[in-house]
Amino acid sequence: MSTPAEPDFVIVTERTLIVPTPTAALERSAMLEEFDFDLRLESGVVPVRVSAGWPGDGLEGLPDVLALRHRGELEPWNAMVIDRVDLEAVGQIGCTALPDADGLVEVRYATLPAWRDRGYATEAGGAFVDWLLRRPGVQAVMAQCLVTNAPSVRVLEKTGFEVLEEREDEEGRLLRWIKRRPAAPEA
Repeated sequence: MSTPAEPDFVIVTERTLIVPTPTAALERSAMLEEFDFDLRLESGVVPVRVSAGWPGDGLEGLPDVLALRHRGELEPWNAMVIDRVDLEAVGQIGCTALPDADGLVEVRYATLPAWRDRGYATEAGGAFVDWLLRRPGVQAVMAQCLVTNAPSVRVLEKTGFEVLEEREDEEGRLLRWIKRRPAAPEA
């Protein structure tokens, strides 16, 4: 295997590790094949399995992230979600762009079919969004999903998002959600 990926950040939840998406994973994701990579953590190097379906549906922007990375430009935060026991990638979460002038970022996420309906999107999504809201320059996180996407609606509700608006989209009725940075305590 190649040199282990050394993440800039690691978000640890009860069942997941959330790490910046390794370049090797971005490069291989288009091949739609299973692969392994080594990840360097404080505890040592661990092998991570990535199944052929990764990163999941609805994350078409990853090639753009890879292009930014190859050019050495700032890129939106993107992370691979890894099951801590099986050391397998279970999904992907990330921002569609850097924060805008108002400090807003939009987040998208996907969980691989074999790992759905087990709370991974809620657990990892909630941790990633809370991590985002602690980043300088981020005031709020946006998300959107179809009204008919009951699993995503539940994830967004459970992770503290509020419906901002409902509108018609080419795919159907779309809900736009927001979660704001908590107000700083008054001195």
